[in-house]
Amino acid sequence: MEKNMNLKPELQEIQEKHLIHLQRDGASSELITEFLRRIERVYSGATGKIKWETVSDLKKEDYIFLEDLPSPSKASSFSNLVVIKLNGGLGTSMGLNKAKSLLPIYQGQSFMQIFCRQIEYLRQRTQICFPTLLMNSFATRKDTLNESCVKKLNQNTVGNIPVDFLQNRIPRIYKDSLLPLDSVSEKDKWCPPGHGDVFWALQSSGLLNQLIQNGIRVAFISNGDNLGALPEPRILEYFLKEGLEWISEITPKTITDIKGGILYRRIGSRKSPPSQIDSIDLLETAQLPKEHVLEFQDIKRFPYFNVNNLWVNLQALKQRLESQALNLPLIINQKQITGKEILQLETAMGAAIGCFPNSRILVVPRSRFLPVKSCSDLLLRRSDLFELNPETAEFSSQLLKQGKQEPTIILDQFYQRLPDFEHLFPYIPSLQEASRLEVKGKVCFDLPIKIHGEVYFESESSTHEPPVSLKQTGRTIFKDEIVKIQKQPYQNND
Repeated sequence: MEKNMNLKPELQEIQEKHLIHLQRDGASSELITEFLRRIERVYSGATGKIKWETVSDLKKEDYIFLEDLPSPSKASSFSNLVVIKLNGGLGTSMGLNKAKSLLPIYQGQSFMQIFCRQIEYLRQRTQICFPTLLMNSFATRKDTLNESCVKKLNQNTVGNIPVDFLQNRIPRIYKDSLLPLDSVSEKDKWCPPGHGDVFWALQSSGLLNQLIQNGIRVAFISNGDNLGALPEPRILEYFLKEGLEWISEITPKTITDIKGGILYRRIGSRKSPPSQIDSIDLLETAQLPKEHVLEFQDIKRFPYFNVNNLWVNLQALKQRLESQALNLPLIINQKQITGKEILQLETAMGAAIGCFPNSRILVVPRSRFLPVKSCSDLLLRRSDLFELNPETAEFSSQLLKQGKQEPTIILDQFYQRLPDFEHLFPYIPSLQEASRLEVKGKVCFDLPIKIHGEVYFESESSTHEPPVSLKQTGRTIFKDEIVKIQKQPYQNND
């Protein structure tokens, strides 16, 4: 007891310094309350890791299938809907310095341009101009709002709804003291709080109340780089008819998805006694103890992964926010700045399913999950496997519609950054007949080729050497083979 009393003033001091720091930054009272609660959890020993013994399998009755939902009876359900796209990511891992959603993905059209076209088509089809919101970050807001399609996104909606709201930022903290960073640049002092912040940002912006007052009951939230995440009328009507609070979409795993977050049954939930199987929760890779990675990646035990397409009852969300019952598991991201260990206290929005008992898990086809997290994904999306419907702007693949798997694409270090990728792939290979494409070394795909089956390209080019040219093979079709290309330098004759 004496020890705890000695520790309490220390926690109070830490929180007071963060309070001053956040108030100076103009943080909302809602964000301050939530962040100080996170500090208290870390101070009390929270590690951001789950206890593997609490992870239990989902039951068959826990999920339903999109294909089993009835066809919608009316389009008027869309009058209850707001669509929210997360648009805070810069795509720095791909070498980008602006919103990833502004990256061209199909014949010069960006994610954002295609998304705006999709929304426009749905509004025309349903004759309902439902509001659409972007959650921008400080880094993505300016460039995104300058896009012409974004400027007019909500111009005809009722209630004077803006086109975006701003994701919060929170202090990075020293690992040893939990105090906010000092003696660093202003940029290094702050970090995004994870996409779980969408709920608090909606609340503090006033948009949550505004949407509810305008009769909006349901939010469909998805990632900005997922062009497969369209508002689906069958899901919306089912959500409203069943009076649900939450739906999380999941899709079958493949070997390339073993790092994706999973939904599971928690043994001994946050509010339940031990050994009682209670809430459904989300487990992300970052929350996983290292010794259980292989079990987590077991496709037989965990055949589905979370795709971050969420349906949320706004009134239920408002109630949990106001009662401070939206208690999301922490993701503690460790980094180094100026040689010192620091922490970022983040949350994932999909983890909120554990706070909504009246929820469902919905198994959807792979066509509703088309992300771009790397240049390997970008190669796939820009290939001839995908097409854009000129009327509906649906971005789709016949392969996925037939229930088949996408080819596996593995590109090594020379292709990780967008400028390098685009330099080495002036032509995107045809992947209609491909099952796997792997490239090692710097190879310039300087002519149109077709990949059949599994093909491996290898070059011995080092980091400082020019790429080798694919033209020197004298071929345009490659099938089930390993292609070793000698060091005949690529000549750019443009």
